[in-house]
Amino acid sequence: MRSRLLGWGMLLVLWCAAAVAQERSLRIEPKNAPDGERRTALVIGNGAYSDAPLRNPVNDARAMAQALEQTGFRVRLLENAKRSTMRAAIREWGDELAEGGVALFYFAGHGMQIRGRNYLIPVGADIQRENEVEDESVDANTVLAKLDSVKNSLNLVILDACRNNPFARSFRSAQQGLAQMDAPSGTLVAFATAPGSVAADGDGDNGIYTKHLLANMGRPGLPIEQLFKDVRIGVGRETRERQIPWESSSLRGDFFFVAPDPGSAQAVQQAAVQRAVADAVRLEQQKLAAEQRKMQETIREMLAKQRAELEEEMRRRAEALGAKPPGALPVAAAPAPELPAPSGDPLGDRNDPLQQSTQMASVAPTPVAAEVLDPRFPKAGDRWQYAYKDILTRESRTVDVHVVGVSKDGILDEDNLFGSVQRAYGAGADLNILQDVWMFSPYLHILDAVGPAAQWDDIHVRNDYFCFRQPTCAYTARVVGQENVTTPAGTFDAVKVEINFTVGSPTRPSDFVQRRATFWYAEAAKRLVKSTMRTYSQGGQAPDYDLELVSYKLN
Repeated sequence: MRSRLLGWGMLLVLWCAAAVAQERSLRIEPKNAPDGERRTALVIGNGAYSDAPLRNPVNDARAMAQALEQTGFRVRLLENAKRSTMRAAIREWGDELAEGGVALFYFAGHGMQIRGRNYLIPVGADIQRENEVEDESVDANTVLAKLDSVKNSLNLVILDACRNNPFARSFRSAQQGLAQMDAPSGTLVAFATAPGSVAADGDGDNGIYTKHLLANMGRPGLPIEQLFKDVRIGVGRETRERQIPWESSSLRGDFFFVAPDPGSAQAVQQAAVQRAVADAVRLEQQKLAAEQRKMQETIREMLAKQRAELEEEMRRRAEALGAKPPGALPVAAAPAPELPAPSGDPLGDRNDPLQQSTQMASVAPTPVAAEVLDPRFPKAGDRWQYAYKDILTRESRTVDVHVVGVSKDGILDEDNLFGSVQRAYGAGADLNILQDVWMFSPYLHILDAVGPAAQWDDIHVRNDYFCFRQPTCAYTARVVGQENVTTPAGTFDAVKVEINFTVGSPTRPSDFVQRRATFWYAEAAKRLVKSTMRTYSQGGQAPDYDLELVSYKLN
């Protein structure tokens, strides 16, 4: 008796399995059709594949058909459909669309891409070779062609068909998931995951993607674009970003599965405006971040190029002197002797002799903040105008400077001192001799930690024609202190830095040159505001000059 009962039980299980796998077609009429809008849907769920059955597509299709019926769609539901049934249903659905309204196509099951075209796999498909796919399956472009032919104002195509495909294992051209599809005018094509990726079938009653679709379709007043965005967020969170839904849209109108409550229309509109503003802000932030990364790379490349040029210049200088080429920066400088006090001192303070030092302490550069730029930094577009005046010839000219870009590594600006040239300034004590004009790190007080008694004996000097063949040549610099300095642009509280330069020997006056360059840096102007050059010996021909800030504009 027991064996007979077991036998009947096995027969019952087999009969139920066969029933589940049977092809089925239903028509579902909407209970509450939206006023003045015709909605027509074709829903297909294929799971009873002989080689790789899927557990959820039929459940997904049934739940989707029910949800669509509740939102006013007239639904044709196919379960475990064969190819001929699918093609006939698509043809009939296309004929119904000729009457206008909103069209929706939903497919859950196996799909594959071959040479960039997507194919939906029917139940009972016998696919052994790649060239049999077209004959045994349904080209997804057939659906898009139907929509394009009827020219409806709004169409939705939802493909939960990116599951791992067993039919494509031995195909040379097959790839994972589905290929990108361009939506015809007025159409949104939605995929369970990004092109070329695979979606999960899910462990619950529904696939992960369809589960989140169903959870959002009944929300009143939810625009279709926002619905799919919320679905993408939910699926990404549940799968830990392993599955990211994707859409291709050319929609031109608004659509809600459930219309907004007239009483909350204003709130819905306000929320939509807030989302649009938030999206615009996010996109602008992403754009600015990309531009900042590009500028940071540009400044790094220019600083590296300038450093390489300086190292090459130092190598050639060492060779000219018959010395061993330096291995790396910085280059040590000898301490400066006390300057004599010639008559008629144009500085006005030559009774204050320079303090002589036997050991100059090098100030290590402090890197700029790694992520957030220092608020003291200038910004792109900041401008300064200087007046240059040669003390001897009285020649004068205007020098314009503007910031091209800023990053944590330095500042890139452009000046017209001698033609229009871009220069990068990093966090270091760099002296650039531009013909007869000395430029000592014009953003020194911002890029470097300049203490009250800072001193440098490792100044990096570029274009140094003074010391090219002179073994007794030295540059030293020190911070003199804070000082109020007045220029045509105003009076500034500034950091004062002096660079002392000597070349040759005092015992040979004809070859001996001593010069002092003074620089004033003001945080209020975010740059150098004044510099002067004075010569204290008779040897050599080097012009003295003044460079003063005339005007500036900060963003």
